[in-house]
Amino acid sequence: MMSFLRTTLLFWRTYLPRVLRARRTLIVALGFALLPLIAYVLLKVVSHGPSPIEAFLYPSFIMLLSVLVPLAAVITGSAVISEEVDDRTITYLLTRPISRASILVGRWLASATVLLMLTAGSVGALKVVVESQAPTWKKAEPRTVEWTNRRGEKRTRVIDRDIPQVFLDAMPEGKLPDGIFETILIAAVLGSAVYSALFAALGTFNRHPMIVGLGYAFAIEGFLANLPGSSQSLTVQFYLRSLLVNENPELWKLVAEAQLQEPDPTRTALLTLAAILVGSLALGSLVISRRQFVLSA
Repeated sequence: MMSFLRTTLLFWRTYLPRVLRARRTLIVALGFALLPLIAYVLLKVVSHGPSPIEAFLYPSFIMLLSVLVPLAAVITGSAVISEEVDDRTITYLLTRPISRASILVGRWLASATVLLMLTAGSVGALKVVVESQAPTWKKAEPRTVEWTNRRGEKRTRVIDRDIPQVFLDAMPEGKLPDGIFETILIAAVLGSAVYSALFAALGTFNRHPMIVGLGYAFAIEGFLANLPGSSQSLTVQFYLRSLLVNENPELWKLVAEAQLQEPDPTRTALLTLAAILVGSLALGSLVISRRQFVLSA
């Protein structure tokens, strides 16, 4: 066991700088940087735009948890083993007198470390942007627009966005409601860890894990997670959403995309996510320990 831990730590230390320098890390970082930028544009530029709490909730759920976290995990997690196969160095690693499982776990830890830092930084930046703009935000007054159609007839339309009072009252002092930032952060970090472990394990028995991972994350999960019924519980998204709606339910019930018929309790959702993470790494370790990697000429 100690030998496994030492080898895992060695792979983590040696692979971490490589992940930091990788082009895919820069792509992922740019993707996460869009989150606070979008919130700033919504609050500062868009007229009759969302309230500050909406500028936090909707990007957090629709863009971060549903898109950025799975996509970033596919990009980073699928490269854990497939990168060595593509570089034709996997044979050298597997012929060393070390545990094969430590190769997977150590390299996944390095990728997950970078991914979790980017995820946490993005959520933190989103919080800073929303709270900094909240004190100066005011609901725009209704505006009447006039124009003349092709027949020469004058037309008018009143532009006014009906914002629920719950949203208007959510940040009276310019601060996010208690617990909502922490819940988003936990869900995003856990989602990044679970998805990256899942796609890292996928790379141990599939030569094209990124293609398969994208299909799973956005076709299979994207369909099942939004399909009414018990099929939602077959997705990682279901348990991440359960974490959200169990905290500040009065706010999340107004976000239609986040609704679940029967969300799991927080403890159950956390245990299930932990089981998926550990199970993925265990399965990947088993496969890499038994698989013979044959490199084509």
